[in-house]
Amino acid sequence: MADLPEPDRATESTRRVASRALLVALAVYVGYAALALVPEPVGSVRHAVLVAAFYFLPGLVLRRDPARQARYQVGPDSPLPPWSKRGSRLAFLACLLMFPPFVAGFLWFYAKVCAGDLSWLAPVVWVESFTPLHGGLERFFADLCVRHGGDVIPDQLRVPEHWRVFAGFGWVYELAVGLFAVALPEEVFHRGYLMSAFEERWPAKRRLLGVPFGFAAVLSSLVFAVGHLVAMAAIARLATFFPALVFAWLWRKSNSLWAPALFHTASNLLMDVLIESTFPK
Repeated sequence: MADLPEPDRATESTRRVASRALLVALAVYVGYAALALVPEPVGSVRHAVLVAAFYFLPGLVLRRDPARQARYQVGPDSPLPPWSKRGSRLAFLACLLMFPPFVAGFLWFYAKVCAGDLSWLAPVVWVESFTPLHGGLERFFADLCVRHGGDVIPDQLRVPEHWRVFAGFGWVYELAVGLFAVALPEEVFHRGYLMSAFEERWPAKRRLLGVPFGFAAVLSSLVFAVGHLVAMAAIARLATFFPALVFAWLWRKSNSLWAPALFHTASNLLMDVLIESTFPK
């Protein structure tokens, strides 16, 4: 395991780098929201613009600082991080360890919620009542649970219909899109750039399972979760905060953005299967 690099000694410099990273994240998401107001066909390309911003903005902002580019894995030679076998192995191991309990928890949770038991969500519903999103969480579950079969374990395993196109190889296309147009650019930006910049400003003082882990990981995960509200203003989207903490841990454990990117991709694909199986159309 690679420890965190020694933070720069210039306090003003690390403060400026962290503040600029937060402003860049804010600008990206405000710009993404603004593109939704643009008439078609320009508005339809906003996801492509977001992906490009995630890949290229960190290296552009740090273009005069190749040392940080390399340390954050956002350049200087390519917006893609260098491939890492260690990172891929760690992602695979994380899937083996975390997916079984997650699947069990997912099925149990929705069986309870769709049976009308919202007691676990009471604190979240209470907080939501003070926001413009009041009632959104209950509506979200109501719409979803219409399709729930009532059993804890689905009657059969289903895959999304679009996975079956291209003679049954649609899942390959979804895997490529999920990795290179969703997970990897999000990890480059939020873990590679944002979290690394925050870590220089607020170095981790504690370890989590042997990995330096602190305020920077939490704050970057929060920004990641809040950013998801831009695409869909539903408080349920804030749940992405929790997997983001896992992505942050994998990034720091492996010192490779491929570890969280591959785990992120696998998690999204798993969710597609779970949603399709638990809430069949």
